[in-house]
Parts: sequence; structure tokens; C-alpha cells
Amino acid sequence: MKLLRDILHQPATLLGAVMLGAWVGMLWPQGAPLFAALSTIYLSLIQVAALPFLVLAVYFGLQRMAAAGEQWRRLGVLALLGLLLMLLCALGGAVLASLGAAGAGLDAGQEASLGRLAMRAEAPPVVSLHAEEAAAGAVAAPPLVPRNLYAVMAFGSAPSVLIGVLLFGAAVAVQRPEASNQLSSILEAVYRGMELAIRSVNIGLPLTAFILAAAATSSAGGESIGLLTGFLLTWYGSVLLCCALVVGLLAWRLKTHPWQVLTALREPVTVCLFAPVGAAALPEFIEALSVRLGFSRGVVELMASICPVFIKTGEALFFAVLAVFVANVYGQPPGAADILLIGFLAAWTALWAIGVPGVKAVLWAGVLQASLGLPLDAMLPVLLMLEVLCEGARNLVSYLAAAALIALGSEAALPQQAVAASAAATAPLLLVLGRRQAWLGAGLLAAALLSVFGAGLGAGLRKMLMLTY
Repeated sequence: MKLLRDILHQPATLLGAVMLGAWVGMLWPQGAPLFAALSTIYLSLIQVAALPFLVLAVYFGLQRMAAAGEQWRRLGVLALLGLLLMLLCALGGAVLASLGAAGAGLDAGQEASLGRLAMRAEAPPVVSLHAEEAAAGAVAAPPLVPRNLYAVMAFGSAPSVLIGVLLFGAAVAVQRPEASNQLSSILEAVYRGMELAIRSVNIGLPLTAFILAAAATSSAGGESIGLLTGFLLTWYGSVLLCCALVVGLLAWRLKTHPWQVLTALREPVTVCLFAPVGAAALPEFIEALSVRLGFSRGVVELMASICPVFIKTGEALFFAVLAVFVANVYGQPPGAADILLIGFLAAWTALWAIGVPGVKAVLWAGVLQASLGLPLDAMLPVLLMLEVLCEGARNLVSYLAAAALIALGSEAALPQQAVAASAAATAPLLLVLGRRQAWLGAGLLAAALLSVFGAGLGAGLRKMLMLTY
């Protein structure tokens, strides 16, 4: 099974599945409803296990940090560093997109094609039968601090759920270990079960990548993807630069070669890029950072779970690159002051939109229109399509930012020591039986099963006789 998973999770295999899916989607655009339904099934399957696993990872991260005597003030320092990192990513993305002139230089034919795309995918006007105050209240973001933890878990709002879990986990962490051992044992079994469920769903990642690529290209069309090549090249170039910087930081922190760090992070990075749900890569990231690279398990579980939810570095970077792309499309290349403003606005919007469900491109379009005066009404369908296409890369940037914060705020063992400790901890238990012992054990097992069967049969007959007479 491990060999099969390694083969299926090879980047070449997944890239081939994506290209094949894109080709099928362009050849058969009528299959968009089918591909959309299949992708919805995958999202439903992965979200069944993703949210409970995320909740339990935060809970056990708090318990392990408290058991290891970690200082809670360090979490506040890491949160401030995360906000600074989000701002730096947004500024860097805006500068890189401006240098690459993403969206500039479109000829008349390409502009006409972009206009046709916007007109074809334009959403119908929204008519409300309620008063303006009711309509305004309907789109307000839900409160982050939950009043009912079970209600927000049923709704699926990850930020509100995690705030409730942080409060609950902190309350349990300050109790005596004897008082919470039984609860932790029960939750540990659920935690391992959810991890196994996510890994089982991820085995079919090539099929998932094929379906998602086919759904994207069948609904958008090959012409649309071609028009957005400039943005996609700039965006993935920014993501690649972020990956290189984080790998270099981890290698410097661990005093090892970058190739060793990249090898340890290969599987979680691959899953994160090709899975539309960021939590699908969370078990792989926890294993890579704690087992293969030697960081503290508690810090990794806590930071890798809450950082992609609250410190959305990937969304800040995406908003910044998207703003420069749209400004260049309208023939208004941003200057130095505009780039600085875009960076701050992108970081602020990504932070403010934590509790807003659904797509964020509409919110970012409103911010840009109010601050820079860019008329984005006609570009909204394009922005929504770009948000879907760049989902995996956004999640990857957020997880890499969490890895950078873990490296800055946690001591780590050398990778060789971590691997040796993991191998010693997970050594298999061998049970050697002779032929006579094997036959005796099989006989005892058969006798036990026959005894249970006979007892059940006798109880059933006795109940039948009592009902008859």
C-alpha cells in the first residue's frame, strides 16, 4: 500500500493527471455538470474527516505544549510574526507582479475575448424583497467567537470552531493529567481514525486531480485559460519563490542541506498543490515537520492547524498579485505608492475576511474599487475563476508560512536524529510461533468462536420458546 501511495503521489503522476483532465475538459465541455458533481463528492468526503482532524490537532497540540512546559507568550510572538509575514508576502507579490507586468500588453483580440468571457459568465442581478437593513445584515460576517460550539461545527465555520477549541483545550491543559487522561485516550483514537481516513481518501489523489482539472477547463474553456497565462505565470512564480525562501529558512535553522528539507516536504507539498482542501495535506505536514525534520510535535500540531485558518498568507499574496494584474488589464500600472497601498490592503482584507464564508474575490473587488477606483464589475467572473484555479497554491503558501513560524519559534533536532528516533519508536512487534503453537492457538480461537455462537444460538432459542409457550 505504501509503494502504491508513493507511486500515485509522485509529482509527475499528478501533473500528468492534471494535464489529461484539462485536455478532456477542453474536448468535452458538455461534461462540466458531471465533473462538478464528482468534485463535490470528493470535497464532501474529505471534509467529513478534515474538520474533526483539524479540531483534534489543535486540542492535542495544546496538551503536548502544556506537558512539555512551553511558554504561552511564545504563541503571541509567533502570531505577531505571522501578521508581519503576511504583510511582507503581500508586498513582495505586488512588487513581483508589477515587475513581471502581469496583464499588460493585451492586444485588441485578447481584450475582446476577455470581455466575451466576462459577458458569458456574468451573474444575474440580485433582487432582494427585504429592506436595506435586512439585506445588509444578511451578508455580515458571522462572529468569530462562537456562542454555540456545536452549531458552528455543524455549519463548518473553521475559524469559529478553532476559537472554541482553543478555549476548551486551554482549559483542559491547565488541569491535572489524571483528570484528563481518559478524555485524551478517547480523543486520541478518534484523532488516529480521522488521520487514517484522510490518508485513505488521498490515495485517489490522481483521480481527484483529473476530475478537478476537467471541471475547471470544461467550465472556463481553453481560451480563458490562455488569456490568463500572464497572471498564472506570475502567481506560480511568486509561490515558487515563497517555497524557496521557506526551504532555505528551514535548512538554515536545521543546519542541513536544502535538498534534505525539500525531500522531507515533498509529499505534503504535492498533496497541498493538487488537493482543493488545505486540510487534506495537514497530516502530511505534521508528520514531515515533526517526524522527519524533528520539530516539537505539539508546536507543529498547533501552528500547522491554526496558522492557515487565521494567518492567511496565501490569500494576501493572491490578492496582491490579482490587484496588479487587474490594474494592468485596465491600463493603469501601479506606481510605488499604489504597490504599498495594495500590499497593506491585501493583508488587511485577508485578515478581515477570516470569518466570511465562500469566495473572497467579490470582497476584494469591492475593496479595490473603493480604494483604487478600478471598475471590476465586468471582471468579477474572471476573478472567481482565478480564485478556484489557484486554491491549492494559496493553501500551500499558508502552510509554508506556518512552517516558517514553527522554524523560528521552536527548537529542532537534526533530521538524522529525528529519523532515527522515529524508526526506534515505530519498530514493528514480531510474534514468532512454532507449528504446534500455531495449531493450538487456531484451535483455541475456533473453540472461543464456537462458544460465542452456541451461546447466542441458545439465547435465541430460549427467547423463542418463551414467546411460544
